[in-house]
Amino acid sequence: MCKLVFYTGAGMSRESGLPTFRGKGGLWDTLNIEAVAARSSWYCGRRSGCNERRQRMLDFFNLIRSLIMKKGPNEGHYIIAELEDEYEVTVITQNGDDFHERAGSTNVIHLHGEALKNASTLHPYESYEIDHNNPDIHIGDKAPDGSQLRPYVIFFNEDIELRLWKASVEATKQANVFIVVGSTMLVYPAAELLKMIPPKCELYIIDPSEVALPEGCNRECIHIQSGASLGLQQLKATLKLK
Repeated sequence: MCKLVFYTGAGMSRESGLPTFRGKGGLWDTLNIEAVAARSSWYCGRRSGCNERRQRMLDFFNLIRSLIMKKGPNEGHYIIAELEDEYEVTVITQNGDDFHERAGSTNVIHLHGEALKNASTLHPYESYEIDHNNPDIHIGDKAPDGSQLRPYVIFFNEDIELRLWKASVEATKQANVFIVVGSTMLVYPAAELLKMIPPKCELYIIDPSEVALPEGCNRECIHIQSGASLGLQQLKATLKLK
């Protein structure tokens, strides 16, 4: 069976009503990344104001969590899920939302974590289900190991979980078709994955803007210059012709 690997970024969920982070109008245009999403702000030891820094981060991620719970999958998410009827599909996503799963995708790798799960400060790669009736995290909320609860997401300057990275690499190396949706692919780890695509694998990039491949990735790609849902409709039609 033909193996499709999708790599999705914030542009994938834009049509669902979630804000993007980078680019014009993204969250980082108005928010200080270091203050709300950096590892150093969370793991601040005994420095003065540590709880205040952590609370600022929790306020941000509680808001993101609330937005995700209020929104849902868009047509593009459903198209990817439907392709499982005809192909072996793996989704590698930078997104912390659960829209791929809600749309029906069964093999999703969340490289940057899952915003609708909790983790512990001592063991950030171990996840816990949240109480959907009381989803916010507060200072003083404890994980089973006794440490402060935190979101199960990768903070800036925090390493990606090795298990998830290895799974992403394995899927990429076996891909027959690799499709990028809503991600620039110019930063780590996405840029590294592009270099691991097999020589005979077809590469599609779905993005309304002009795109550029990362340095060292010398290969042809098919650019579908469109938003996620419309671009995935075109991709689905193209795949049927093969």
